[in-house]
This record gives sequence, C-alpha cells and structure tokens, in this order.
Amino acid sequence: MHPNRPSRSRPLLLTLLGLAAAAAPPVCVVTAHEPAASPAEQQIRYRMALYTVMAGNAGPIFAMSDGKLPYDAAAAVKRAERVSFIAGILPEAFPVGSNVGADTEALPDIWKNRADFDRLMKNLGDKAAALVTAARTNDLKQLQAASGALAKTCKACHDKYRKKEH
Repeated sequence: MHPNRPSRSRPLLLTLLGLAAAAAPPVCVVTAHEPAASPAEQQIRYRMALYTVMAGNAGPIFAMSDGKLPYDAAAAVKRAERVSFIAGILPEAFPVGSNVGADTEALPDIWKNRADFDRLMKNLGDKAAALVTAARTNDLKQLQAASGALAKTCKACHDKYRKKEH
C-alpha cells in the first residue's frame, strides 16, 4: 500500500462508523440551571402529551363527521384506533399527587370524586372502542354517530373536571 494513498477499506470504515453513530442512543444534556422535573410535573407533562395525541387524532375524525374534511375511511380507522388506545391508558395518567407540581387544567375534584371520574374514564374507553367499531364499517353515518357520542363523553368530563377557559 502506498503511504500517500488511502486504503480501500477507509470508505467502508467511515460508513460503518457513521452507521454506528446514527444508531447510538441520543445523548440528553441537562444544563445546571434546568432543575429536574418533579415526579408530579413529569406525570402532568405525560398526561398533557396523551391529550395532545388524542386531540390530534380525534380532531380529523370530528372534521370528517362534520363535513369539514373529506371522508377517508382508512384514515378514520387509523385515527379511531389511536384514540381508543390513548383512552385506554388515560386513567393511569391521573395518579394521586399529580394534581400539583406544574400547571395543569385538571381540577382537584378528580381526586376528591375519584369513583365518578373513573366512571367517566371508563365511559370514554367504551365510546372510543365504539368509534373503532363504527370506523371499521366504512360507513360515514356510523362514524358520525360514534364520534358524536365520543364528543359528548369528552365534554361531560371536561365540564366537571377541567378548568374553564377564561
């Protein structure tokens, strides 16, 4: 091998190193002036993220049901399945103590009236499952009925257990 000429294996080595770097887990850097989030704050952020994902998937279904978006049966099924999945894990996002520690729209009544709140959460799960069933029929009228029932269920809980917007 000539000393001034790169070996043929160098491009392969660089490619392999690049792939290894791309596959490596990301490094998270926390600066000294960013205190770690408390467990309650982490839980509140988690809960808010779940609701963001739920709204991002329910919104297009509501828009299709209202004629504001063209009806897309495959998209309705995909989004309904996501809504149902999130509805199934939402109850665990309200553990004791997660009503304080960060800004939250959740009212303290959730933890004072837990049985009622759990009943509303179960109803949400049931209506979300019914939304999936309706979406899988590829019938817009059934989707409209199920999305209307889901919207009423969301509103019932928000009216009781979510801070009102000012």
